[in-house]
Amino acid sequence: MSTINILLKNIESYVGLRIIKSVIAVMLTALIMRNLFQETPFFACIGAVVAVERTIPSSLRASLVRNTGTIVGGLVGIAISSFTENIPLLSLGLIPIFLINNKLGKQESNIPGAIVFFAVSYLNTMEQAWIYGTHRIFGTLLGTAVGLAVNFLIFPPKEKLIPSANTEPSEVKMIC
Repeated sequence: MSTINILLKNIESYVGLRIIKSVIAVMLTALIMRNLFQETPFFACIGAVVAVERTIPSSLRASLVRNTGTIVGGLVGIAISSFTENIPLLSLGLIPIFLINNKLGKQESNIPGAIVFFAVSYLNTMEQAWIYGTHRIFGTLLGTAVGLAVNFLIFPPKEKLIPSANTEPSEVKMIC
């Protein structure tokens, strides 16, 4: 067993693996964003934390929710805020975000989509909206990819299939 694995096992008795993996994912994401892309790692680090869940299916689902919301909110933010800084018009941008996510069956992506939309719309000028929005989308995708990689490669979740008392025999719950 490597020194890193021994160290992580000792730390695990005080801090859970999910916390450790979240810290590693955020650190790697921040280093990549700052050193390779000279970008603020804020949104990318959120994506990294979101991707480190208790199970592989829940990690994939959380990442999909975050990425869908980010892409939809970012693109709508770019489209609208590139043409206006009028607050009532910008506020109407929530309508296509919610409609698109609902049409995709991803209602849970509405909140992350709205957050990215607000960042693109209210933290920039019309001239900078498309650059900022593109960077936010890229950062989140990078962060979730790093978070998923860390979660899958460093002490991957050990899932057990355990039937619940309230489930049909064909249904099972996945837990760690």
